[in-house]
Amino acid sequence: MSDAKITAADAGCWLEGSQGWTNNHRVVDRAGSYGFVVPEEYEQALEDYRQNGPAASEDSWEAVVGQGELSDQATDYLQDRAPDDYEFVWDAGELSLMKSTEAEEFGHHG
Repeated sequence: MSDAKITAADAGCWLEGSQGWTNNHRVVDRAGSYGFVVPEEYEQALEDYRQNGPAASEDSWEAVVGQGELSDQATDYLQDRAPDDYEFVWDAGELSLMKSTEAEEFGHHG
């Protein structure tokens, strides 16, 4: 488990939208640097997705990017470690950490 902390100083862009589909596995990697552990049942799907991206099997794609699946789990994990009054927001494929008041402008509520 990592002892790294997410602080207000970390606010800003975490994953640039220009990285496209890879951000769906990159968020898992970022969360991993804060102690997130990929559940065993997702390991094979994550590897398929990481290696093949849009050509990954439909099951692997769904396991990584589906509603409530691995990418969402990693984002939620980061959110649980965000400082008070800060939120992680996905917008146009880009992940940013911002003040909750700014997140409200994107239609997100903490």
